[in-house]
Amino acid sequence: MAPPGVRLAGDWRLDPSRSDDLGKALEQLRAQVRKEGPKKMRGPQPGAARSGGSNGPPGDGRPARGGRERRSGEGQEQSPGGGMGVGPGPHVSPVDELMSSVPEGSYLRITAGAGGFTVASGAGSNQYTPGQPSDVSAQQGYAQQISGWKGTDYVIDTRPQWGPEIIQSYGLTQDGRLKVTVRLLGGRIDFTFARIYDRTTRVSPLAPPTND
Repeated sequence: MAPPGVRLAGDWRLDPSRSDDLGKALEQLRAQVRKEGPKKMRGPQPGAARSGGSNGPPGDGRPARGGRERRSGEGQEQSPGGGMGVGPGPHVSPVDELMSSVPEGSYLRITAGAGGFTVASGAGSNQYTPGQPSDVSAQQGYAQQISGWKGTDYVIDTRPQWGPEIIQSYGLTQDGRLKVTVRLLGGRIDFTFARIYDRTTRVSPLAPPTND
């Protein structure tokens, strides 16, 4: 359940003038990737799943697509770089991770209740259960994901087998706008992308939710 006085639910329209420019953001991220180097782009340490619940995960930032669950540690072994993987690590592009994590289109619809938190955007829709860890499909392999309320923000924390951690956060600004942030964190990568949305009563058709 959302904290008292916090209303993220509703329809939202992107305000490009207040949001980060995606093209410039991708160039900045590519620059970080070049400094990082391909050999260091490994997954997080084993046992990355975090406890959530009403307090939410200790992070601040969209989940990987998919949602086929898998038992923790099933068919996995530790990669040389510390992530959970099978065999040598695949090539991981933080740019692709960012693109897959940014909400599609100019409209969002958020539903928040006791049963979960749902975000619909463009042709995609994802539903999350606070405090319930799960293994989901990621850009490469699988990812451990958990979501929940952290203060007045709803946070989805996704830790892939390979590549940076993805932290997505939904919260309100002081003037009542919706702020969506996507943070990539791992190795020397520490990058945050933010978008601002205004409430609206006019939205384009949105997809029905799927469980993630």
